[in-house]
This record gives sequence, structure tokens and C-alpha cells, in this order.
Amino acid sequence: MKLADLIAGTEVARLTGDTTIEIAGLAYDSRRIEPGYLFFATARDPEQNRANIEAALNRGARAVVVRGWDGAAARPAVTWIECERPRLLMAAAASRFYHAPSERLDLIGITGTSGKTTTAYLLASIFENAGAPAGIVGTIGIFAGSRRLQSGLTTPESIDFEAALAEMERSGVRRVAAEISSIGLEEGRVEALNFKGCLFTNLGRDHLDYHGTRENYFRAKLRLFTDLLPRSRHSEPVAVARGDDHFGAQVLGAVQGRKVSFGLRSDLDVHPTSYAIGFDGIRASISALDRKIEIHSPLLGEINLLNILGASAMSVALGIETDAVVEGVRRCPGAPGRLELVPGPQGVMVLVDYAHKPDALEAVLNALRALGPERLVCVFGCGGDRDQGKRPLMGEIAGRLADLAILTSDNPRTEDPLKIIAAVEAGLRETGLPRIERDDVDRRRGYLVEPDRRAAIALALTLARAGDAIVIAGKGHEDYQIVGTRKRHFDDREAVREITAELAMNAPNRSPG
Repeated sequence: MKLADLIAGTEVARLTGDTTIEIAGLAYDSRRIEPGYLFFATARDPEQNRANIEAALNRGARAVVVRGWDGAAARPAVTWIECERPRLLMAAAASRFYHAPSERLDLIGITGTSGKTTTAYLLASIFENAGAPAGIVGTIGIFAGSRRLQSGLTTPESIDFEAALAEMERSGVRRVAAEISSIGLEEGRVEALNFKGCLFTNLGRDHLDYHGTRENYFRAKLRLFTDLLPRSRHSEPVAVARGDDHFGAQVLGAVQGRKVSFGLRSDLDVHPTSYAIGFDGIRASISALDRKIEIHSPLLGEINLLNILGASAMSVALGIETDAVVEGVRRCPGAPGRLELVPGPQGVMVLVDYAHKPDALEAVLNALRALGPERLVCVFGCGGDRDQGKRPLMGEIAGRLADLAILTSDNPRTEDPLKIIAAVEAGLRETGLPRIERDDVDRRRGYLVEPDRRAAIALALTLARAGDAIVIAGKGHEDYQIVGTRKRHFDDREAVREITAELAMNAPNRSPG
């Protein structure tokens, strides 16, 4: 495609060079550049940006989009495009280069603090049962049916997003459920996409290290409904939001077009008329836009009932038959690392969950507390180089809702793990939950500190007794731990299986359950 066609109508501050050249491909990573490519320089650090541009040019980039750089004169054979926000131009160019697949696919954007991944998996299962392969874009990866296309950011850069949608279209996918993060919205990664529907789950505390305030965080998410959805080229795009969430109600109030509310209240468009939640899953009778849907799901807890309501609301709004909704929900085992059941010691329920922010941890612990375990054990920590304000909040939630809290490391990154733990422990102490030693646990309530994550998991499994429930929170599907700048292999689920096997070998009377 000609460069002129790729950038036509976009906001360009200055252009130097030939725009009639043919562009062979697009890249924002200089390592992916091939001869004839258009390179988008997006690094925040100016020195890194200059290094990336040099690397791209050395690999054969024919044109460069940059926020501002004075090196154009040194490379007169290269076309230079300066603009204030290279990612916005990248989104427009990517859509054109890949022929705007979102105009033909039913792309559903899901945003909110918690529940995005599980809702995406529920929707994909419903779409599959409605008769066509489904696509997923999100934290776990990008999938066309069962085939993984990419892994990376929750909301990928626009080039990766458009390329994945184009590949999905070629493989027969017709509907796609995509997690849309606040950072992805703020950076313009989804600016040129056409959404058939957008769904809002809830809003808690997250990414404040990036957005600064919760108000900014919410405004970023709200743009999906007030700016992007109205621009969609699909007919009658729909907004679906949780009406009994304070921020969800604001979303519904701000939407001018078609909208559907869901939640537990009976005055909402989609709500349960009755439900039962237990260790065997969720059964619910749902009223969905005056249709009756009988749901049976293997998922656990009220938080997943809400995810099911949101997915059902979107599906019915899209015109999907209720039989496909029922079967899709029944067949969906949930998303990896989201209240994922892992075999543990006999009679002990062990779950691994991604909850790494206050609202998510509180929802998970409340959901498990409602199931009535003998004792609720929570293994958790907080990541380094992220919002420090949430650390005591996480400690307070664990101290208030768990019978036994085991504080450990998450992804400490470049911070001292013990300093992170100390900040979290301050919240634990505020609840009055006593710090106890391993030899003094028995059936008492309290909290322990074990910085080594594998040892903390082993401690929980060793101390648990039949009837207890253990939730290992924070990392979910992740199969790594970031210590310093190094990413080393570590998977909570693998650790549970290995430790359970070791316990069974050392005590034959305790076999895996």
C-alpha cells in the first residue's frame, strides 16, 4: 500500500520525503523491521527512541513516524513523518493496511477492573455454541478458536490487534471478545477499531501508577462508550454495563445509543430471578430482555454469576438464541488462573486466582467465604514497581476476610520484597488479626509471613485440613515470577501439584483430592 494512502487524513505536523512509496509492512518494534517497512517510534525515553530508529533504519525501514527528532537530514532517502501522537497514526495506518477487519467481524470490547477475562471466555464459548469459531483477545493471549496467535499485552498494540483480526477473519471467525484496558484506550491502541458492542463490568482501584487518580482511570474506560462505540460502522452498536455498580450506572447514563443493563437488581434489563451458588457451581434463572434463561455453570461464586449475567446480556442483545447462551455457559470452564480449581490435599479446595488488586481480592474472598468452608486460607502478596497505595488495602482485605493469611512475594521486580511485604503487613495489623508462627497455627485465626512464594504455598497446603479452602492470589495464569529485571519460571498451579504430590508421598494417608 502507498504511504500516502496509509496516512491520508491523519494529523501530521511535518512530513519530509516521498509519500508515493510502497510500504511492505508496519512495525513499532525495530527488531521486526524488514526492507520497505514503515516504522513507528513509540518509546517514551528519547535516547531509546533514537536508538530504535537507528536500528529500524539499519534493517531497511523506508519511512519513520516519530513524535519529534532532528535526525531527518542525515537520512534524506527516508520519508519522515512527525506527529504529536504516533500511536494514533499507527492505529489508522494499521486499520487501512489490514483492510479494517473489525468492520466485518462482530468485535465486542470488554472493559472494567475485574471480570474482563472470564467474561471474554464466556462470550467465546457462547459464540462457539451459536455456530461459528470465536476469537479472544486478552490477558491470556490472542486466540482464533483453539489456536493461539499471539501473547503479550492485555490490549495489544494496534498493528498486532489488526493483524490478529485479519488472521481470525481468514480462519472463519465471525465474533471476537476482546479485553480493552484503560492503558490501551489512553494510548490509542484501539482508536481505529469498529465495535459491535462494548461491555463494562465494574470499576475498582487499578493502574493508579499510570493514571494518577481513579477519576482519570474511569475517564479512560468511559471513552470506549462515549467516543469509540458511537463511531462504529456497525449498525446499532450496543453498550452493556452493570447497572448496580456505581460506575456502571454512570456508563449507562453517558451512552446516547442502544444500551442494556445487567446485575443482581430486579429492575435491570438482565438479572437473576433466582439463583443458588455452591461448591458445585452456579444455577440461576435469568430474565434477559424479557427472555427466560436457565443457567447451570461450573464456575464458582457471586463474582462469576455477575460475569455470566454480563455475557448473557451481550449475547441476547446481539440476537444470539438462548439455547446457545445456556450451552455456552454450561460448557465454559472459565479462564485459566481465574478461580481455577487445582487438585490439592484430600478434602481441601485449592484455587488459583489472578486477583492482584484490592477489589478483585475482596470479591474472590467474599465469594469463597459464602461457600462456607471450614477455614479460608489466603496466600497473597503485592507486585513491585506498581501502585504502592494498594498494598495496605490488600493486607486489610485479607486480614478481614481470611481465617489464615499467608503474606508472600508476588512479582517484586526491582523493589526489595521485604519492603513490599512490610507495607502490606501494615494493613493486616490494622484488622487486629494476630501474627502467628507456624507451630502455633492449629485452628487459630491469624497471619504468617513467608517471603518465598513456593514455601508460602507449601505452608498453606501443609496446614490445611479437610473442609478448608485455599486461594492463592495474585498471579493466576502467569507462569513466571519477576525478580529484579529477570523473569524466572514459576507457576502457582505447578507448585500446588508438586507440593501436593510430595505431601502424599511423605504421608500416605493424605492423598490428592
